[in-house]
Amino acid sequence: MRKFIFTILLVLCIIAIRAQERSFTQWAVGINGGLYGVGLQAATNLSPHFSLRAGFDYLGYSRQDVTSFEAEIEGYEEYGITPTVEAEITEASITFPNFKLMLDYYPVRNGIFSLTGGFYGGSNKVDAAGLIHDYETITAAMGEEPSLTYEDIVFQPNSDGSFDALLTMGNSLKPYIGLALGRTIPKNRVGVRFELGAVYQGKYRLDSDNLNEAGRDWVNRMAEELELPVSQETLNWWPMLNLSVTVRIK
Repeated sequence: MRKFIFTILLVLCIIAIRAQERSFTQWAVGINGGLYGVGLQAATNLSPHFSLRAGFDYLGYSRQDVTSFEAEIEGYEEYGITPTVEAEITEASITFPNFKLMLDYYPVRNGIFSLTGGFYGGSNKVDAAGLIHDYETITAAMGEEPSLTYEDIVFQPNSDGSFDALLTMGNSLKPYIGLALGRTIPKNRVGVRFELGAVYQGKYRLDSDNLNEAGRDWVNRMAEELELPVSQETLNWWPMLNLSVTVRIK
């Protein structure tokens, strides 16, 4: 599937290069909002059928005291018991910073329907920090720092009970393909454009000094164990919606 997308993007670029008729004579700037956050973009024409867009989108969110859960203490299996300890996600933040470069193809000259291909570039991440309550007391009682288990994730907190994790959501360079209604460069002074598509992000990875290697691949392993009615490759795609308002400046 990735090779197919790259092939489509390459073909669109070749066609656009060969169609250099009155290029860079029209310009527009605008704002947009979508599943990668809000952003700014600028656009110019390459030919009567092609427009080029570049911009930057950003999504940021943080929260304190996110949630709490019960984690099992490792090492008691032979006794037939599963003691638990209270854990808390004390802080979490989402950061999606993405540059984008898009090529819009209008099959009908002066039409409003377009095919879009291009790339997003940026590292999408989710940071989390947590705390195991009374971990130091448990350590003193057991005589060692125990490992804990939650949802098949085995992790080793720091000596003070704290832990952290970083979820990297796919690759830094992400191909995109979509469909849109509306003009990239409006015929009037102001125009609106709606876009629907998909970004190939790639596999997710959970990183932490408190996790073993199996824990780092937990997101992808969980998707396989759930036996979802879609392939692992399908889960690497991120749906995309975008609404933009553009002002023609030339």
